[in-house]
Amino acid sequence: MNDEKTKSLEIDTNFEVKNEKNGQNYTNFAKNEEISKKNIKKKNKTIKALAIATSILALSTIGLGVAYGITQAQSDSLRYDLENVYEKNFYNLLDSVNTAENDLSKVLVSSGSSYQTKLLNSVAKASNEAQISVAGLPLTQSDISDMVRMVNQIYGYTSTLSDKIAKGGTLSESELATLEEVYQNVLTLKNELNSFARKMQEGYSILDESTFNDDGTTNFTNIISQMSDLDVKYPTMIYDGPFSDSVVNSEVKGLTGANVSQEEAKTKIEKHFKNLTTLSYQDTTKGKFETYNFRAENSNNETLYIQVTKIGGHILTVSGAGKSGASTVSEDNAKKIALEFAKNNGVENGQVVWSDSLYEDLYLNIAPVQNGIVLYPDLVKVKIDMTSGTVVGYDATTYFTNHTARSLSKGSLTKAEAEAKIPSAFTIVQSRVVLSPLDYNREVVCYEVEATKDDNTYYFYFNTEDGGTENILKVIKTDNGSLLM
Repeated sequence: MNDEKTKSLEIDTNFEVKNEKNGQNYTNFAKNEEISKKNIKKKNKTIKALAIATSILALSTIGLGVAYGITQAQSDSLRYDLENVYEKNFYNLLDSVNTAENDLSKVLVSSGSSYQTKLLNSVAKASNEAQISVAGLPLTQSDISDMVRMVNQIYGYTSTLSDKIAKGGTLSESELATLEEVYQNVLTLKNELNSFARKMQEGYSILDESTFNDDGTTNFTNIISQMSDLDVKYPTMIYDGPFSDSVVNSEVKGLTGANVSQEEAKTKIEKHFKNLTTLSYQDTTKGKFETYNFRAENSNNETLYIQVTKIGGHILTVSGAGKSGASTVSEDNAKKIALEFAKNNGVENGQVVWSDSLYEDLYLNIAPVQNGIVLYPDLVKVKIDMTSGTVVGYDATTYFTNHTARSLSKGSLTKAEAEAKIPSAFTIVQSRVVLSPLDYNREVVCYEVEATKDDNTYYFYFNTEDGGTENILKVIKTDNGSLLM
């Protein structure tokens, strides 16, 4: 049985937005009932690139007038158009949050299973639409990730509960308690967004507040990032691999090497992307990681946004959208491309531990292996465009945050002893030794035992030193996404 697991997710977007600003009615149709899956695909593939592109455009608008001799009137027109784009995306986000809050409040006081299913599906749909709206705002990559993670958690939990009810189940007391937490946090977010909307009605400009401060943030991103800092204790659910977002260290541990120049960073990119037709420096990001940011285009007409760390000149992230069309690269070859790319960027002895196929893209989680131990805290994520074989997505932030020299022992627990701890009602699929990131920023060497029961998949983690149970994860399956071996 392969170590890799594959799942597929499909996003459904369908709602109408109406808002008022200074007495003017705004009506924006994000998607209608007859939108095709092809259009959904294209929108999802370009979300991340759109987010970065709009941020860059926001910072470049003023300079355009000087660089290209644009008249003041034309420059004002560009600014007005861009401000309108940001406002529409913000109001779309506000409408989605309003919908989610309203429907969650009804779920908490309703009892009919069919009605609860309808409401939970509506909340999940609003969460997906919120993700698209967030991507169209001038936010930094970290702020986009935080906000998207939040709405994805809401989507995942509500769609899971909807699926449970649709199969004849009922909401437990603990699930209702978690839903109450979700509701209270969404209510807080709704109130904050509505308060911000009133500021916009009084003349607040998203564009004007999106220039970088000395610390690498903007006034607008600071406001939005506070809104996404909501604390809900969701049950542990696997959507893109075990421990895919684990951050054991609060500070960066894995960056090595001397500081590199902007030109050296550019050379690094050219070394790893052979078919680039253009490569231009955009700006520098400060903060947890200080990076040089570049925009590139290749001979496949793909646009990439690439971050290179100032320390060591390591490629930190790649964001882009692949081509539309039939896949020409096999999954095995795509995995080889991903492993080679990670190796060339310092990830030695990498192994694919999770894969996710979505349309013509293959998403992979790669973990280093040390003395036969899979290092989950040091994961990197790679996205391969299957139509061209290009790396159009790469995220090594978790790797460079956590990676450090470790002295690891496999302990005394044997595979047979670990598997003997699994109840007889389960069917064991596979076992392996892993370094597992756990609570209180602990890293513990465990036997990971994958087992199934009643069409559900579980992961058990047993401490290899004393045999104690450290963690149990359950894979969540929904109608919108499933996990396949």
